[in-house]
Amino acid sequence: MGNKVALALCVLAPAVIVSACGTGSSNGPTATTQTASLAGQHRHTDPRKGCNAQGINRAQLGTGACTEAGVQYVVANYGGVVKLKHLAAGIVNVSIAPADAGHGRTARPMRDAFLRMTLQVQNRDTVPHRFSFGQTMLGIGQDDYLERVDVERNVHGESLAGVNGGMIGPGETQRGDVLFDITEGDYAQLQRAGRFFVWDFGRRASARLSRGGQVGQIRLYAAERG
Repeated sequence: MGNKVALALCVLAPAVIVSACGTGSSNGPTATTQTASLAGQHRHTDPRKGCNAQGINRAQLGTGACTEAGVQYVVANYGGVVKLKHLAAGIVNVSIAPADAGHGRTARPMRDAFLRMTLQVQNRDTVPHRFSFGQTMLGIGQDDYLERVDVERNVHGESLAGVNGGMIGPGETQRGDVLFDITEGDYAQLQRAGRFFVWDFGRRASARLSRGGQVGQIRLYAAERG
């Protein structure tokens, strides 16, 4: 099962770095740096207007900010960057593993395998902020997956919220992982129906989106257009 899923992820989006396929490993977390930056290619959009009216939908794959059912979305395609009020985030790597090990412990998924996403997050504010455990969510079709926070806290040594205690200084960027425990059936849907969600600093992911809130969404089924 692992090899089949790894192959699917390896061809997810050739325009983006997708490495460490299979069980995989990375070079570890990257400490905050003042020089690193995130740049997104978004046309002008009006966050007060509807998503469909601006072509920000599955059919047209538009990117930018819009509002739907009272929730403000900031949308990018895979390889792009979402810019929230105080946070900018992009996915730099996707990998899978049948288990996770670190800190002298081993964790195994409750479902089929761990999906590991390496993110780069920038603090756009003028004061420090903490990137928290449980600040992201993975949606595949009708299923929503919250992070395996217990594994991120106690096992995975490269968790984004664990690097420097999750603290990111003004203008700085930080790199690290978030983990999801998902089924083999949803792996098969990842390229067709996968969406990654990230909340701003101080917010916690929830499958029930709140009116008046803001959330970033990266489409895993579409690569960023050059």
